[in-house]
Amino acid sequence: MFSNTSIASMLICSLLCIIIPIVAMIIYKIKNKDVRISSFFIGGAVFFLFALVLEQIMHYFMLPVVSGSTVAYVFYGAFAAGIFEETGRFVTFKTVMKQRNDPKEAVMYGLGHGGTEAILLAGLSMLGSAVTAIMTNQMGLDAMISLSSGGNAETAEALRTQLETLAAVGTGTMLLSVLERIIAMTFHTAMSVIVFESARVKGKGLLFPACIFFHAALDIPAVLYQREVIPLYALYPIITVITAAAVWFAVKSYRRTKAVCTEEETA
Repeated sequence: MFSNTSIASMLICSLLCIIIPIVAMIIYKIKNKDVRISSFFIGGAVFFLFALVLEQIMHYFMLPVVSGSTVAYVFYGAFAAGIFEETGRFVTFKTVMKQRNDPKEAVMYGLGHGGTEAILLAGLSMLGSAVTAIMTNQMGLDAMISLSSGGNAETAEALRTQLETLAAVGTGTMLLSVLERIIAMTFHTAMSVIVFESARVKGKGLLFPACIFFHAALDIPAVLYQREVIPLYALYPIITVITAAAVWFAVKSYRRTKAVCTEEETA
């Protein structure tokens, strides 16, 4: 059912989504020896807690409420991620990383946040898909469905649809998922720098809620694509432009925060 090319593409894309964040962290550490690697792992841990635990608890209660309305679903889906993830950053910079005053630490934190998302949501997920594809080829579609469904007809039909959908995914679409993770990791790093300024620099508190709206702006086209309102080819240009804007603001934020921290150290 699955071609060798399809399986190879899954494995390659999975490997890329796992390796790219790790390589980015290593390169950044080599170029900035004073930055703590622990900031990377703190970013990953906060992403896991706020996005994969706390946010999912909220989804359990809210998604059944909003799923019937595209407008409500898009609004909730976009802002939920922004609220939980940006709050996670802000709380961390105010507590666990309170003594780390260099914005370089925020960059490392952002690589950890976005990198962990890439590894868990794309890398390991695609690896699981590759394993499923290999098992399906070895066992046969019907045997695989029978084994996985436990004899439940409804579950069997859902599995058949999922496997057929997975088999139809082209190499180009898989590679786009890697590009999406790179864009997301870049965005998370930019947001981390801006929220760091909000947490560290007096009078910059409004940057925190601004980042929530910025995050929501990035997620709106993604949720619209999920609801089949916009096509895939329209999604990537939009999120690329929004991420580029986020990077532009983050560079300015980094310079301002760096200047303030330097003044505090020399005072």
